[in-house]
Amino acid sequence: MENYVGSIGTNYMQNSSDLAEIESIKRGSKTKKEQLEKVSKEFESIFVAKMLNELDKTVDKEGSLFQESKYLDNLKSFMYNDIARNISNNPQTSLGIAKQLYSQLEKTVGPD
Repeated sequence: MENYVGSIGTNYMQNSSDLAEIESIKRGSKTKKEQLEKVSKEFESIFVAKMLNELDKTVDKEGSLFQESKYLDNLKSFMYNDIARNISNNPQTSLGIAKQLYSQLEKTVGPD
């Protein structure tokens, strides 16, 4: 039960920071297309972070150097978020999700 409660706290912190990032994009962008581009990149970074978190669950932790704890889970969550932002913001490492999302949705964005 404690592990479940810890995961709720981690998910809440992660989701609230994601929402805060989206709100800052709304305030910091001049045009709707700029907002769409930034949100597309943020969506890709959230997707990659979730993918990294799920991949981490598949790793065998028996005999690991570090003991599993909610603190280590929080640290890994922050680390994966940072890695995901770096991956999605670099044109050489990006998965291309942001580019595809932007090209599909820019047709729906009206004039500024």
